[in-house]
Amino acid sequence: MNMITIMFYSTSDANLVAQHLYNCHVENNILKVPEQEQLAVDLAIGLAGVEIPITEGASCLLAFPGYERECQNENAPQIYVVCLSSYNSGLSHGMWIDCTQDAEKIEADIRWMLSWSPCRQYSACEDWAIHAYENWQGVHINEYEDIENLSELSQALLKHGEAYAAYYQYDSTSAYLEKFEEIYCGVYDSEEDFVYEELEQNGALEQLEKLGISSSYINLTAIATDWFISSFYSIEKIIKFMFFAVYNYLFLNRFIYR
Repeated sequence: MNMITIMFYSTSDANLVAQHLYNCHVENNILKVPEQEQLAVDLAIGLAGVEIPITEGASCLLAFPGYERECQNENAPQIYVVCLSSYNSGLSHGMWIDCTQDAEKIEADIRWMLSWSPCRQYSACEDWAIHAYENWQGVHINEYEDIENLSELSQALLKHGEAYAAYYQYDSTSAYLEKFEEIYCGVYDSEEDFVYEELEQNGALEQLEKLGISSSYINLTAIATDWFISSFYSIEKIIKFMFFAVYNYLFLNRFIYR
């Protein structure tokens, strides 16, 4: 009969779980049960309210102990990565991973998740996939997204939020943070408001006033129409206009989100 071994933090924890089982053996802080009793053991651990430690070399076919390493920041861009060996066997095994970490740490979390797969005794458990994601500001995450790209994207989203998300969705193939920070112009209520502020900052309004011409005579709508044909680009987001002024679309020099 194949047995599984579960290690607990203490002998008392092991005994608490054993009280809910019929076919088991307790030795100090180790509980041994037949392999087919896995679901019963899962239930017993839940009823006893105890935890199992992560011990190198331990053999455990219980549900993944996500509280040990799983992402705890509910606002962080994160992915739910699953073990494909388990998934293809009809088992649920995965973990929410914080993507604001460096790529190396994300990969380490994935390897750690795979190391506790319920299928690891029967297969290599090297293949994984992203089956869910949260807090990516509308950016679509592929099932096999590059980890380095995820890390860089999440850092940019933390810093610039919806603005960078809009820029990334606009042209993900060349959406580099450095270029974004060069071309991003800010958030405005309208394209006309953006034009007015640009004219004010470059001194054009002051020059008109010196000539005795009120700014109320300026057709901001007409200027905005000209500017946003070739010099700038804007995206409307809900009420505000996030402006990424885009000097010349072909070269993506400046980008505006609205």
